[in-house]
Amino acid sequence: MYTNLVAEMARNRIDRYAVAKTIGKSYNQTREKINGKAPFTYDEALTIQETLFPDIDLKYLFKR
Repeated sequence: MYTNLVAEMARNRIDRYAVAKTIGKSYNQTREKINGKAPFTYDEALTIQETLFPDIDLKYLFKR
């Protein structure tokens, strides 16, 4: 699980639906990725960081 991503989502009141919409995936696909059961692509991670968390370091956000 990406605990830093989940924590920042909670702090910023961003739900998994918003993340799914940002990367163009379904809610279920996004849930699997956030839970660590499926990998994020680099492009997906970068899109999430640049769009939803521009002030947060990419490495921190996706540290496992």
